Amino acid sequence: MLLIGAEDEEKWLAEGIAGIQHNAFYLHRALDSNNLRDALKYSAQMLSELRTSKLSPQKYYELYMRAFDELRILEMFFKDESKHGVSVVDLYELVQHAGNILPRLYLLCTVGSVYIKSKEAPAKELLQDLVEMCHGVQHPIRGLFLRSYLAQISRDKLLDIGSDYEGDADTVMDAVEFILENFTEMNKLWVRMQLEVC
Repeated sequence: MLLIGAEDEEKWLAEGIAGIQHNAFYLHRALDSNNLRDALKYSAQMLSELRTSKLSPQKYYELYMRAFDELRILEMFFKDESKHGVSVVDLYELVQHAGNILPRLYLLCTVGSVYIKSKEAPAKELLQDLVEMCHGVQHPIRGLFLRSYLAQISRDKLLDIGSDYEGDADTVMDAVEFILENFTEMNKLWVRMQLEVC
């Protein structure tokens, strides 16, 4: 791996943050006017900033956290069907048309979180769908952060006895399998990232 100067990396990080802030500005305007089409457009453009390969994991984390904060706001918008008039089932299909795979998967995870909460489809199937689709990102840093996001959005939606998504002993094992599969893939990406850094 080429040695990157700290100055260059700071510049690339600043450019990435500026890109996120620029698109987040228009995203907020779209959310304020309940414009789903523009909200999807600007959120996808914002998330495209995470496609960079120029940053170290530490700097990428800074960029990721900016996008993460915006995704929380977007999730609240997705939850309120009265604002955008599209069912969560249709929304889950709609975000799969985002042009690039990384923005598509972040949007899919975000809508998936709302979909699971709606209980309109089994949590087990949706979580399995998401964990499988995340295989589409094989770049170590980008894949690791995407899977971290999946773990974040799913942590309060796992099937467990006594939870909102209560299941029997079998479905609890499904939740364990989901966690282990995601964690295993994260470990593989972590190892690859370490090898590339060395």
